[in-house]
Amino acid sequence: MVGRRFVSAALGLTGAVLLGIGSAASGAQPITHPCAVTVASRQTRPPAPVPRSFDYGNASIAMALNPPNGHLVAGRLPTGGSRATINPNGSIDAKYGWWRAGDDARLKISGHRLDTAAPPLVAHIPNGYGAGFQATGLTFPTTGCWRVTGTFKSAKLSFTVRVTKSPLGR
Repeated sequence: MVGRRFVSAALGLTGAVLLGIGSAASGAQPITHPCAVTVASRQTRPPAPVPRSFDYGNASIAMALNPPNGHLVAGRLPTGGSRATINPNGSIDAKYGWWRAGDDARLKISGHRLDTAAPPLVAHIPNGYGAGFQATGLTFPTTGCWRVTGTFKSAKLSFTVRVTKSPLGR
């Protein structure tokens, strides 16, 4: 049991170090817990006919991992832009694109924080997209390490993302 915990922690820390999460150069908050984030690679790319912009998934359900390094920084970025919005209550809103094969069955999304107790993620999934692309909005109630799962029919796709707030504010 101790060995398993050590390997898990080491992998999480290694992933964080390799990705530069929490480094001064990224302008992000420092890591307090390891978070083994999901990163897209050639091995995670879904097969055709899934469009190439969706870099993570399978033939039934896929998504565009954004940001690709698994670290979502909310608020103003050093480049002047932003990837996610910090709400007045401190929660964080981010947009994610998903792809569904076959028909217009509903996509369901859930999420929970891995590193401590927190309210569940709230997913906003608008109607009217039909098969293929599905825009979504995810509200993370707090910063931290989050596991998000999308379900389309019997297919599931999960990813882990580290959510922080920019030191530059909103």
